[in-house]
Amino acid sequence: MSNELMYVLITKMHLRLNQLIEQKNYDLLDKDVLHYSQRLDKVLSRFNKVVSQDPNFNLSSCEMKKFTKCAI
Repeated sequence: MSNELMYVLITKMHLRLNQLIEQKNYDLLDKDVLHYSQRLDKVLSRFNKVVSQDPNFNLSSCEMKKFTKCAI
């Protein structure tokens, strides 16, 4: 999976988690919130592993401007 697709996946999952938290009235211990949060954690862990193994990977905070706003 390309880095761009990983960014999209992570962004969509994060937005979905936010929606789920709101739907569950901000109950972070709700079983659905915990389950989805664990799924996102697995994706983030996998992405982190791939990034750490790639010496040519350069991550800039503004790299994906078309998907998220720049944090600068």
